[in-house]
Amino acid sequence: MKKILLETSFSKIYMIIMVIITLLILGGYFSYAMFTVTKEKENAISIVTGNLTYELLVDDEETNALTVSANSRKDFIVTLSNPNNRVGRFNFYYEGSLPEGVDIGYIEKEGVNTPPSSTGINLEKVDTTGSSNTYIVRVSNTTESEISIELGVSVGLDYNDLELPENGHLLRKITSTGTVKEVIEDDIMNRC
Repeated sequence: MKKILLETSFSKIYMIIMVIITLLILGGYFSYAMFTVTKEKENAISIVTGNLTYELLVDDEETNALTVSANSRKDFIVTLSNPNNRVGRFNFYYEGSLPEGVDIGYIEKEGVNTPPSSTGINLEKVDTTGSSNTYIVRVSNTTESEISIELGVSVGLDYNDLELPENGHLLRKITSTGTVKEVIEDDIMNRC
């Protein structure tokens, strides 16, 4: 009889201990899960990093190519837009190396945004949509054939600096240099 009583209480104790261990494991798991969800809600930005988009327009057309005829110069109106409903960091650059006799840069004018640095520039969100920056990009081609330059865009979160890809190059600022006649002619051509 003592033996049966001893066996019964041992199995009850064993069952109680197993239930307590199981409850502790489940409690720990759900506490960890709740902590993780709370942290993600506080840092919800990390959830949308793959969803940031951009819009690049060249002369009001959705393209990333700048095509210039042989022995000519052309100015392009490039618009980089943030269509997202949050602030983002954006950068644009030209891809690859330029052939000899080809030059690309931006013209700084009042009312037109200057291109960002290599780390990018923030484009704000306006109401439920994003904002945009407009640039004047000049391509000079003194070669005997038509050339096409591809523009690339980097997008990231507003608090992260961007890096240019290995084949990406920033546009340089074009300043008017040369004789007085060349500078005046250049200025007149820019006004047209």
